[in-house]
Amino acid sequence: MISLTTFFMGNSSVATLILHLVMLIIGGLIYKDDFLAAAIGFSLIYSLIVITLIISSFLYNILSQNISLINKSNIFFITIMYFPQYILAFLVLYKKKSIYSLYKTIKSRNSSIIYLILFTIVLDFIASFNAIINAKDNPIFTEIILTLLFIFIIFIIIYFSNIEKKSKEIELLNSNLEQNISSLRKLKHDYGSQISYLYGLHLMGNYEKLGELLKNIIDGNDNIINNIVVSNDTSIISMIVNTINLKDITVFIDENADLLETNVNELDFQRIVSNILRNSIEALDGSGSIKINTYYSFNYFVLKIQNNGPEIPDKILNKIFDSGFTTKENKESNNGFGLAIVKELVESYNGKIQVSSTDEFTEFTIYLPTIK
Repeated sequence: MISLTTFFMGNSSVATLILHLVMLIIGGLIYKDDFLAAAIGFSLIYSLIVITLIISSFLYNILSQNISLINKSNIFFITIMYFPQYILAFLVLYKKKSIYSLYKTIKSRNSSIIYLILFTIVLDFIASFNAIINAKDNPIFTEIILTLLFIFIIFIIIYFSNIEKKSKEIELLNSNLEQNISSLRKLKHDYGSQISYLYGLHLMGNYEKLGELLKNIIDGNDNIINNIVVSNDTSIISMIVNTINLKDITVFIDENADLLETNVNELDFQRIVSNILRNSIEALDGSGSIKINTYYSFNYFVLKIQNNGPEIPDKILNKIFDSGFTTKENKESNNGFGLAIVKELVESYNGKIQVSSTDEFTEFTIYLPTIK
């Protein structure tokens, strides 16, 4: 089929487009079970070959016109036109892993596949006009190419107009969705700490108080309570929390791990928890909720302390454990050392500490090795 196309049309501009289509069809028939993968692989290699041919043809035309000493022999033509193809073949084999990575990236994105195919068609037109400019094309084929180019441009305009239209529709939907999410976040912020407290009463079996508060909510009185510690009163964390001025902050404690399973000194543990709690209370500016949770994760005792205060910017988050670092306007000599002390204590027990922050909450996570 390729030989017939070349026989009837030679190296004309139209032949370039037809050969591209013919090779794509043949590849599709051979790899019909995965035509998409075949089309991407073919288009990638085809693009590299056509780009090389366009550059080689340009160099050949420039050199053949300006270097009078060079006889336009077959050796000159082969050197300029075909030698770069051998170099390209070597580079493709040498960089096959990179090309395969590019192939996988394109295959994973529908838009990239379409852009790749459009790019190969643009290359065909560039190669075709290269033949037309150098007066190597039949006038009839030139007219056909110009007509096809006009049709292609119209198609591109319509295609990208539809994309822009869909993009605006998605943008409008996203805007409406953001408004709904914002409303839900406000509701969550307003009722999150109260729900946590109600759940704490349920865990403690205080159903009488729970029923009373639920009745208040039904009656329209949603101001449940402030400055409450929901926990096991005999736990170490509970005792630490009770020594701190919580202001109007609700604290919910859920302990599912025993500190005795670690080598951590109780006094050091108190310093770790109290420093993070004081930092959280300052971030909440006197009102909000704090959740403290302990559990086991493989060979670690995990302590999580979460507050629903404002998001901490990344530039501050990266320095939050630095000794002496503080965001307070009144930078007293004793400020900026609490979290640095926490990090030092945790690492002294071969533990690790992490912090994350979003617009919903800030969370400190501490991992302490358990006794093996």
